[in-house]
Amino acid sequence: MRKTISFVTISLVIISVIILLLQMLFKFTPQYPIMTLKKGWTVTYHNEQYINTNLEKMSSKVGAALGRGDNLTLTYAVPISSPDVPFPYLLFKTQYMAYEVYLDDELIASEDMSATIDNHFVGKGYNKIALPLDFQNKTLSIRLFVVENNTSADMVSPMIGNFDDLYRYQLSSVYIPLFTGVFLIIFGQVFLSISLLFYMKSSGVSTQVICSLMNMLIGVWIISSYECTEILITNSFSTFAEHVAEYLLVPFIYLLILDLHKRYNNRVVTVLGIASMSFSTLFIVLHVLNIVHIHHFQVPYLTLSAISIIIIAGYEITDLRRKIKNATTRTLMAGVCVLSAMFVVYAVVTALHLYTDYRQSPVLVALPLGAMFFAIVQLLNYFIFMTHAFSQKRAYASLRQIAYADNLTGLPNRASCDKKFLELNNTDRDYCILSLDLNGLKEVNDNAGHPAGDRLLKSFAEALSETFSELGFCCRIGGDEFLVLLEGIDRKSLDNRIKLLISKLEDLDEKDPEVNHSVSYGYAFSTEAEERDTHTVFILADKRMYDFKRKYYSHMMTRE
Repeated sequence: MRKTISFVTISLVIISVIILLLQMLFKFTPQYPIMTLKKGWTVTYHNEQYINTNLEKMSSKVGAALGRGDNLTLTYAVPISSPDVPFPYLLFKTQYMAYEVYLDDELIASEDMSATIDNHFVGKGYNKIALPLDFQNKTLSIRLFVVENNTSADMVSPMIGNFDDLYRYQLSSVYIPLFTGVFLIIFGQVFLSISLLFYMKSSGVSTQVICSLMNMLIGVWIISSYECTEILITNSFSTFAEHVAEYLLVPFIYLLILDLHKRYNNRVVTVLGIASMSFSTLFIVLHVLNIVHIHHFQVPYLTLSAISIIIIAGYEITDLRRKIKNATTRTLMAGVCVLSAMFVVYAVVTALHLYTDYRQSPVLVALPLGAMFFAIVQLLNYFIFMTHAFSQKRAYASLRQIAYADNLTGLPNRASCDKKFLELNNTDRDYCILSLDLNGLKEVNDNAGHPAGDRLLKSFAEALSETFSELGFCCRIGGDEFLVLLEGIDRKSLDNRIKLLISKLEDLDEKDPEVNHSVSYGYAFSTEAEERDTHTVFILADKRMYDFKRKYYSHMMTRE
């Protein structure tokens, strides 16, 4: 619990610092005046005129929703006398409408007029219309053609100003969503790559993969719903991307809950997850086929979202009651809960049509902070995961050392040798097995003690490794038994290496006269064995080593 509280505190501190930096970075002062055409509009609708209308409250006069085929004419009653700017532009927002713009009854711009006939999808977003330099003292009219049913009647007040000032105003008014959306998309892509890399080398990273995909979906939703991409892509595509990301988010939340609670009975969540993914896919397909446009599924989507939020709350209460100790589950569920609270506010605003644009409320502009909190919680969780993964890797390396290495000499042990034997059995390459056995180890242990015997084993292993490690695989397979597996070596080169080993042992005799450093050896090439398997080659090499040992002891007895 303390760790979760610490993560939440750290996340809030990071978010606060980010907001302060963004405020400094996106601080905006227009170079030229910007004129907001808020009041003074004459609205003509169904052959009726509504004088001195505030477009942001137009629904109070014409009704809350418009239907396909409805036409409105908006005329600014007073001729425009300002502002005086070098590149004058008109900025206004439309929702599922085609439009025509007139100055003194002269058409200067139009968009999506064909949608009134062929029913192709027209999204929502801002439109920038270049005005002629002599626009002043002329009457501005905007004709709107509604192409979708249940379209909100309210509009954002149009603005006139210099192009650069209007563009910077748009960015500065949504700097938090813009930064959050871009950050989430990049964050999701980077950590998806990292997670997949870990996925190939370890288990337990499915949570990170799911969260990475969720981050990208949330990022796309935020950027498109807050109209941050209207210069890069069309309004229709931006609206489509917004709803696709929005609809796919619910099944991914279910998937995350399932992944975090694998020990629970998750039948209900599984069914809901499959159902939500099926519905989301159906919504997208129907839109692509131009049968039903995607925004008409808002009501069923909000229903699915409400169910998912109830499910999340239920799991969070269950986790608290069971006192779940898993840090990943606790921190990510905290992030999901904050994210869900953000979507509750979004759902209420969408359902009640409280605002035409998120810029109209500071609270709505701050909604992406919930998504930022979710991302920062993940980032902290990634550090936990990677720390755990590296500690596991060290533990596995330690166990591997114990399992496959000889504790005394540090050489690979019998298990490692058996693995190497299997590799050689599966190859057609020629190889050689050199079998070595220390002479007199038992006598050294009996006469000089086991520390001296251990010293003999370690010094011999070191000499053997120095002589053969660059050419082959050295290992200790028993008490005084060693093997070297070599590939691509001829007899002359091998004999020279053996002579070098014996020379090293003679040097060791001079340095440590208490211990006799001598070895019996025998080797066999795979081409000498009929069956050419490692067992047969090893038996032949071992037989030759024992023949050498008998001659060695016979020679020693003759000398005595």
